[in-house]
Amino acid sequence: MISKFFSFVLRVVLALATLVLVLFLLSVAVVSMLGLLLWSLIRGRRPTVDLSGFARARQFRAGGGFARARASSADVVDVEVREVQEIRPGAPRLE
Repeated sequence: MISKFFSFVLRVVLALATLVLVLFLLSVAVVSMLGLLLWSLIRGRRPTVDLSGFARARQFRAGGGFARARASSADVVDVEVREVQEIRPGAPRLE
């Protein structure tokens, strides 16, 4: 009887400790996110939301991996090469 009571108390204590830990980590994540948001706004940069992971996941095929795009002849662009020789005075040289 006593061991069942202590077992129950231990489970409740561990459940509460887990709940406190999860809430603490969640609050750290929220405070970090808000801090970075404010920092970007103070510096004059607009925060961006990157949703490219969802687009990549949409292309994933179950069992087949990512779909491979086939290069068609319409994707090839023929360009004419020319060399630029103009050097401005005082411009740094990249060598």
